[in-house]
Amino acid sequence: LVHSPVAFDASTYEIWVPLLAGGTLVLAPPGELDVAGYTALLTTGGVTAAWLTAGLFTLLAKEAPEGFAALRQVWTGGDVVSPDAVRRVLAACPDLVVVNGYGPTETTTFATSHRVIGPDGDTVPIGRALDGVDVRVLDPELNPVPPGVLGELYVAGAGLARGYLRRPADTAQRFVADPAGRSGARMYRTGDLALVRRDGVVLFAGRADQQVKLRGFRIEPAEIEARLVEHPEVAAAAVLVREDRPGDRRLVAYAVGVGLDPEQLRAHLTRTLPGYAVPAAVVPVEALPLTANGKLDRRALPAPAYAAGGREPATEAERLLCELFAEVLGVPRVGADDGFFDLGGHSLLAVSLIGRVRAAFGGHLGIRELFEAPTPAGLARRVGPARQVGGAVADPLAEVLPLRATGALPPLFCVHPGAGIGWSYAGLLRDLGPDRPVYALQAPGLTGAQPGSVAELAARFATHIRRVRPNGPYHLLGWSFGGVVAHAAAAALRADGAEVGLLTLLDAYPSRPGERAPELSAGENRQAVLVSLGLASPGSASPGAAPPDSATPGPGPLDARLTRADAVAVLRSAGNPVGELGVAAVAAVERVFAANLALRAAHVPGHYDGDILFFTATAGKPADAPTADAWRPWVGGRIAEHPIPVAHGAMTGPTALARLGPMLAARLTDSERTPR
Repeated sequence: LVHSPVAFDASTYEIWVPLLAGGTLVLAPPGELDVAGYTALLTTGGVTAAWLTAGLFTLLAKEAPEGFAALRQVWTGGDVVSPDAVRRVLAACPDLVVVNGYGPTETTTFATSHRVIGPDGDTVPIGRALDGVDVRVLDPELNPVPPGVLGELYVAGAGLARGYLRRPADTAQRFVADPAGRSGARMYRTGDLALVRRDGVVLFAGRADQQVKLRGFRIEPAEIEARLVEHPEVAAAAVLVREDRPGDRRLVAYAVGVGLDPEQLRAHLTRTLPGYAVPAAVVPVEALPLTANGKLDRRALPAPAYAAGGREPATEAERLLCELFAEVLGVPRVGADDGFFDLGGHSLLAVSLIGRVRAAFGGHLGIRELFEAPTPAGLARRVGPARQVGGAVADPLAEVLPLRATGALPPLFCVHPGAGIGWSYAGLLRDLGPDRPVYALQAPGLTGAQPGSVAELAARFATHIRRVRPNGPYHLLGWSFGGVVAHAAAAALRADGAEVGLLTLLDAYPSRPGERAPELSAGENRQAVLVSLGLASPGSASPGAAPPDSATPGPGPLDARLTRADAVAVLRSAGNPVGELGVAAVAAVERVFAANLALRAAHVPGHYDGDILFFTATAGKPADAPTADAWRPWVGGRIAEHPIPVAHGAMTGPTALARLGPMLAARLTDSERTPR
């Protein structure tokens, strides 16, 4: 089974190991898979072997352990593997081979493996070294420790990285001289504690430093503690990973202070940390418990009581969703306006919840909708025919779509990419924090007349922005075609005497001198729209065409002869929400996309005298691709460029947002602190 993102090193195992052994790749369908989707794929998709992260393996083991019955072998790892999950799977599928694979990213992909035969105590071993790999458990003087004695795990041999790009200090700290190797050989200091049993099997025993790995992210609890203590009301803090339910590991913070508000503290952390590092709960305590030796007594810290139980559900849909939220989150009750992620929800629990919601309501509700509307009340509106945002009915194709209408900070206005739709910007909400309103500016041509130029469109959006917020500072962001319009809107606002706080462009470039819009047939334009919505690899682009707004691999090359009804069916089968809007909406998107290609080619930018925060998509870029410097003739301030290692079409996907979201949030805060 091939289902991992290609940016995840486990994908190299999924792809190359079967091919090098004469095997076959079974490609997972595009879009998000819930428990039912994974189970169906494993049981009827012709899959005989699969790799699953420890978290996903635990989730499937809990929800549907019999779903592994058709497999011969399953590998898991990437985090601590639950022995209870392994026991559940082997009890349901006794002939299945379960392998725990261990290997830091620096040793792509695995360094050790262990086949789990049966119950093996409270820990699943990480096993023995693979061929060509040398694994050692050493003391602080780099001497081997005896069997059963705790030491630090080092890896040497084939597959070891050379170091960290342009980070010599980090490389020197982690890639150390190998005293047992040839001259110049190095070994990687993993930072993991381990011990070797007398039979030579290695057991993982935690981290030597405080770093933890949670759902694939490396997290420094000390950094989170430092951010908490920065709050004026917090005297001391401790952060750790708890597993109060088998397989459900969550980051929890404990804060010492008087009259602390947990939600206020979480909001404080949200403004300064990436989303994956924000604790699921902040627990106020009178003091941090200590052992007799004066060290933090982690066992004495109380389990968090995830706050829930607000407004009673007002409709049958809200009532059922409240029950589903409570069941998945493991809390006694959830109110209609309680947030899924505020109650400790995370991505794996989100997969479980969406599966239950689809089973109860049908349809193609996806993870993205849960991020956009993370409450039972919000989802209740999504499962019906109307989308609502902020309590008011909102046309999903409206020119001004509030992704979050509440908050005291100056809003962020996000201009649509080429297809005209701005829903994908909802992924920014978590990193920007609950006090930052966010509005998507969508193409007028989706519901009415198409403007005749970029300048006309920018002036129209500038008017909308001032209606939402009469006075600056105004923050604008645009991706691809939207960046060209955002630049024009910022210039128009500045020319009118308004204050522009921050202009952010996501892989957006002005047209080149003499550039002409590509001449596409109706079928080719429809195919380009489907590519822009993530339904196929872009293949060979037309000369001079603007970059597509998505390059996410989908079901393969699409036929340019597809009818509009076919396109709707393809979108619906992939779980793309545009498909749910029907043929008329897809026709409008096609018109807008073609018109925007022409508008961009004809536009000559005006002068903007401010700074630009620029994020460049670096994956798959040809050598002659434009760079941020293409804006120099039309920008009076500085251009701060940050590379993002994804394709152009993935700039609003989770990998890109995990990198650019925290930087954007910090720059927004800095721009509001800087006197003008």
